[in-house]
Amino acid sequence: MQRTRGFAWFLLLVAGAVLSGLLAVRVPMVQWQSSLLDTLPQEADPYHKRYLASQKPNEQRFLLLFSGPEELQAPLQKLLTAQLTALTEHASGITPLSGQSSAQFLQVYAEHAGYWATPAALTLLQHDPQQLINNAQQRLQQPLPVWADIQQDPLLLGQTYVESLPEVFPGFQASGPLYQRRQGDVFQLLLPLTSTADALSQTAAEQVTQQVEQLIAQVQQQFPQVEVARSGLIFHASAAAAQAKSEMTWFGGLSVIVVLLLLLWVFRSLRQLFFAALTLALSSLAGITAVLWAFPHAHLLTLVFATTLIGLCIDYVFHASIGASHGRHSWRHVVPALLLGACTTIAGFLLLLGLPLPLMQQLGVFMAAALAVVLLVVLLTPQLGLAQSPKPQWQALHQTLENGYQRLSSRLRLSLLCIACFVPVATLAALYDTDDAVQQLASSPASLLAQEQHVRAQTSAYYDADVILLRGPDIAALYPIYGEINALLPQWQQQGILSRWQSWFDYVPTPQQLATTQAALEKLWQQPEGQAYLSWLGIDAPSYPPTSGGIAHHPLYPAFFNAQENDAAAVAIIRLADITDRAALKQALQHWPQAELFNPLTQASDSLALYRQQLALWLLGLLALAWLLLTWRLPAEKLQQRALISTQIIVIIISAIACAFSVALLSQALNLFHLIGAMLVVVLGIDYGVFCASPIQRAHALQAISISALTTMVAFGALSFSSTPAIAAFGTTVLVGVGVTALLAPVLSTAYFKGHS
Repeated sequence: MQRTRGFAWFLLLVAGAVLSGLLAVRVPMVQWQSSLLDTLPQEADPYHKRYLASQKPNEQRFLLLFSGPEELQAPLQKLLTAQLTALTEHASGITPLSGQSSAQFLQVYAEHAGYWATPAALTLLQHDPQQLINNAQQRLQQPLPVWADIQQDPLLLGQTYVESLPEVFPGFQASGPLYQRRQGDVFQLLLPLTSTADALSQTAAEQVTQQVEQLIAQVQQQFPQVEVARSGLIFHASAAAAQAKSEMTWFGGLSVIVVLLLLLWVFRSLRQLFFAALTLALSSLAGITAVLWAFPHAHLLTLVFATTLIGLCIDYVFHASIGASHGRHSWRHVVPALLLGACTTIAGFLLLLGLPLPLMQQLGVFMAAALAVVLLVVLLTPQLGLAQSPKPQWQALHQTLENGYQRLSSRLRLSLLCIACFVPVATLAALYDTDDAVQQLASSPASLLAQEQHVRAQTSAYYDADVILLRGPDIAALYPIYGEINALLPQWQQQGILSRWQSWFDYVPTPQQLATTQAALEKLWQQPEGQAYLSWLGIDAPSYPPTSGGIAHHPLYPAFFNAQENDAAAVAIIRLADITDRAALKQALQHWPQAELFNPLTQASDSLALYRQQLALWLLGLLALAWLLLTWRLPAEKLQQRALISTQIIVIIISAIACAFSVALLSQALNLFHLIGAMLVVVLGIDYGVFCASPIQRAHALQAISISALTTMVAFGALSFSSTPAIAAFGTTVLVGVGVTALLAPVLSTAYFKGHS
C-alpha cells in the first residue's frame, strides 16, 4: 500500500515538473493580450481593424487641469515643464498633444502660404479683391510680426488662414506644451497628453495612470493649494480595474474564510482543501500550458472565463474523496460517474473550437486540458490516501434529506420538475432584456466622474468616439468623397443632426477651394489693382504649384487618414460630437457606399454581443450533447429509461438557468457575464445529475453535492454584491443557478436501479 501511494505521488510530481518545463519554454515566445479589441472575431471588417490599429481615437487623449492662486502660476508651470520631460521618456508612450503653435505645424502653412485662403478671404478675392489688398496693406504697415514670405504670399492669405484655424482649447492660450488662462484671481493650466497605449487594455491603462499620478503627487506635494482635475477614458479604465481588483480581493478573502470554516466543520481537517488546491494547481498549469502551445497569442480574459474550473475542481474532488472513503464498493460506482461527467464536459468544451472566436477557442483548449488533468488526479484518490468521509452529523443530515426526497413518488417528482421549469422560463420570457454595452465592464468612482464633467465643461475640446469612417482602395479615391461630406456638415448642423465635428478640411482647404483660389489669384495679378499692389510691394507676381501639392506631412494628417503601401485598404475619418439624430445621420451617409457611422466602443459592445450569442448557442449545443451522451451511457437497462433520466437532468439545468437569469434581470439586463456564470451552472448541473442518476448511495452523493454547491456559491456568489456590473452579473448567476441545481438534483427518479433506495 505504501509503495502504491508513493508511486502515485511520484506521478503527480513528474506531471507537475513536465508541465512546468513546457510552460517555462513557451512563455517567452507568447505575447499576452489584454485589450477587448484583440478578441474581435476573425472575420471582423478589415477597415475597422485598420482604423482601430492605426488611428489615435479621442479616448486615448487625456487632460490634466490645474487651478490655483495666480501667484503660483509661474513656479507650477516651471515644475510641469520639467516633469513632462521625465514623463514622456517612460515606456507607456505618453507625449504632449501637438499644438497649433508648434514649428512643424506652422512650417506646413508657410510652405503653402499664398494660395491657401479661408472661405471669407476667397469670397473677397472673387468679388472684392481691393478690400483684400487694403487689409494686407494695413497689416504690413502695423508693427506686428509677419512670418509669411511676402514674395510668395503678398496678400498674407497664409497668416490669415492660420489665425482663423479652430482653437484646440477655446479660451486657453498656448504656452509650449501647456495652455493657460486667467479667471479673476485664479489661473488655470491645461496639460493635454496623448498615449499610444490602448485605453481598453487594463495593463496599458494602469501603466499610463501610474506615471501620471506620480506627476500629480509631486505637484500637490509642492503646491497644496492647487486643485487637479483629470479627464480621459484611460483614467476610468484604470480606476475600474483597481476597483474590481479591490472588490475581488475583499470578497475573495471573505469567501475563503467562510469556505475554510465550512470545510473544517464538515471534515474536521483541511486535508480536502489541500487536495482541492493541489488538483486546481495541476489542472490550471495544464490548461495554461495547452493554451500557450496551441495559440501564438494568449488573452488574459481567457483566465477570467476559466474561473469556472474552480467550481468543477471542487465538485470532482469532493465526490471522489467522499466516494472513496466509503470503501471499494462505493468507489466502483463513483468512478463511472466521474468518467461520464468529465468526458461529457470535456466534449462540450471542445465544441468551442468550432466557433470563429479566438477567445472561445482558447477557453475550450484550457478547460478541456484542465478537466482531463482533474479527472486523472481524482481517479488516484484511493492511492494518494486523501479520501476522507465527512463528520457523522453531516452524513446524518443528508440521510435525513434523502429520506425526505424518497417519500416523493415518481409522478410527483416529474410534476415538480415541470412546474420548476415552466414558471422560471415563463418569468424569463416576460422579463428578457439584453445590454452588451462595454461600459458595464467598468464603474468609475463618483469623484472621477465629477472631474471628467468639470474638465469637459471648462475646455469644450472633447469629441465623442463616433466618427464618419470612409474606406476605399487608397487615399486618392477617398479625398473627393471626404470633401463632399465635409461640405454637408454645416447643413446637417442646421438640421439638428449633429452639433460639432473635427474634419481634415477644418485645417486645409478642399481641392475645389484650392483650384478656385489659384484661378482667382492669377486673374487678380493681371488686373490693374493687382499689378498696382505688386508695384507698391516691389515684387513680381508669384507662381503657384499644382493644386494637388502633397500635404501628407501635415502633423494632423495621420489623425484623419491612414493607408499602407502594398495594401488596398485605406481609411479616413471625420470626428463627431453630440450627435442628436443618429438615425438621420446614418440615412444621409447611405448616399456614399464608402461611408459609415462608426464607434469603437460600439464595436467593442457588438463584439461582446456576438460572444454572448455564440456562448448561448454553445450552451444549447452542450445541453444537446449531454442529453445524447447521458442517454447513451447512463447505467440503465432500457433506452427509454436512460432518455427519461437524461431529460430530467436537462430540465433541472434549464430551470436553474431560468431562475438565475430572472433574478439577475431584476437589477440589470443580461450580458455576456451572465452567460459565463451559466456555463458553470450547466457543467455543475451535468455533474450533479450524473451522480444522482448513478447507482451510488444517494446520501453519499448528496454529501458531496451540498459541500460542492455551498463552497461554489460562497466563493462566487459573494461577487454578486460587486459595484461593477459585469462582476455582479457573474456572481448572481452562479449564486442562484448553483443553488437551484443543488435543490432540484435530488428530485431525479432512480427507481430503475435494482436494490437502490
